[in-house]
Amino acid sequence: MKKYAYLFLATLLLVGVIVTSGYMINGSIPGVEVIILAKHSEDNTISASGKLQYRSGRQVKAPFAGVMSDVKVKNGDIIKKGDELFSYYKIDDAYTALLSQYSGMSSMEEIIGAASKYASSADLVSELKKYCPLETVSAGYDGKVTDIKYGTDEPFEKNALILKISENQNLEIPVYINESYIGSISKGQKAAVRFSAMPEKTFAGTVTKISDEAEVTSGLTGRETTVEVIITLDSADDKLRVGYSAACTITLSTDENVLVLPYDIIRTDEDGDYVFLAEGSRAVKRYITADKEYRNGMRVSEGLSQGDCVIVNSEGLYDGQKITIAKRRVQTND
Repeated sequence: MKKYAYLFLATLLLVGVIVTSGYMINGSIPGVEVIILAKHSEDNTISASGKLQYRSGRQVKAPFAGVMSDVKVKNGDIIKKGDELFSYYKIDDAYTALLSQYSGMSSMEEIIGAASKYASSADLVSELKKYCPLETVSAGYDGKVTDIKYGTDEPFEKNALILKISENQNLEIPVYINESYIGSISKGQKAAVRFSAMPEKTFAGTVTKISDEAEVTSGLTGRETTVEVIITLDSADDKLRVGYSAACTITLSTDENVLVLPYDIIRTDEDGDYVFLAEGSRAVKRYITADKEYRNGMRVSEGLSQGDCVIVNSEGLYDGQKITIAKRRVQTND
């Protein structure tokens, strides 16, 4: 009986070892997540940042040389068409030309400054007020007053910028694009705008202006030559505030029917870029050609096809390893 008892126990132990080994083998097979590749469109974009401001509107310039009498508005005032902006003592063009001819000076500031050596500028202004007509300039459109340049009794030239009126019903963001990329920017291109103060919402914008001149600006990489580009919001929001920081992504063009892989899926060794595919119950290493960057990943031009199941979490896998698929999803361009 002991002999049969020992045989029975040995059989139980053997069965236990086999079952346990099976559990250990099954437990060593990793479960992977895969994405099923699908062709889609991808935008070619460029990003820049700026501050929200009222639309620049128009400049109000002096129709004649003169001396400021009274500025009837202040920065930030909301005005209507026809509201008085400022009054000034008009200096006739002929009189200015005569002064310039005899003094050799071309600007009213220079003439008054030189004459002040013999009399105070206040006295000179008083004399001009006696002989020069008082003119008033009114607003030609609604808006918000900004950037007032002159105060009472200050002289100015003909066509001098006196102030600006912003179109307060429109909001815009000036951004600065490196000269290397400005050739890709054109009016009418669409932009996605996100504000630090409202990160949950994306606003639509349009490129409405590209400066005719370049300038040197300071950025994260040092000083660079840039061109100012104006992005105007297509629609506003009552919660927006002038001065908010904005991150703008301008869409330059769109590539259709491309295969794109997220950056963190692509791996590299001495032979090039590769990914792991799920083929049946095995992980298969596949070398690829990734040749163009997008905001969300790289375009794959060789090595993959639509419908391939690419393993997302491929860390530690080797070619031919047995796997199980724990999760799968169809790729989108979101």
